[in-house]
Amino acid sequence: MGIIKKRPSTDKVDTLIGNKTMFEGKLNAYGGIRIDGKVKGDIECQGVLVVGNSGKIEANIITDIAIVGGEVIGNITAKDRLEIISKGKVRGDITTSHLVIDDGVVFEGSCHMITNETSKQPLNKKEATSKGEVLEEKK
Repeated sequence: MGIIKKRPSTDKVDTLIGNKTMFEGKLNAYGGIRIDGKVKGDIECQGVLVVGNSGKIEANIITDIAIVGGEVIGNITAKDRLEIISKGKVRGDITTSHLVIDDGVVFEGSCHMITNETSKQPLNKKEATSKGEVLEEKK
């Protein structure tokens, strides 16, 4: 009998960006954050980052755990786990130690898996975002 890992808890949300909210700039969060609105810039989260179905992010993301149900344009570094759930869209490179991709997901980019050897070394922002800049919105 195998061991089944439980999905990370998303019950604890310390920061919520609602679906009628737009944030532009650098977002630093400690604990759980849920984004149902729009964010443009950079995101660093020590905890769980959830992008809800209506969430749209144009940012490079560094977090412990990411769960994406909306759209992310930019690179994602999720140290512990990255889940892209049904109807989620990620356009950018991803770096993680555990990856879950559901049916119906759109993923355009490359994936780098963190092994035990590489996970012993801390990731810094320069390494996590070295592949490119955040895409600019067309006007």
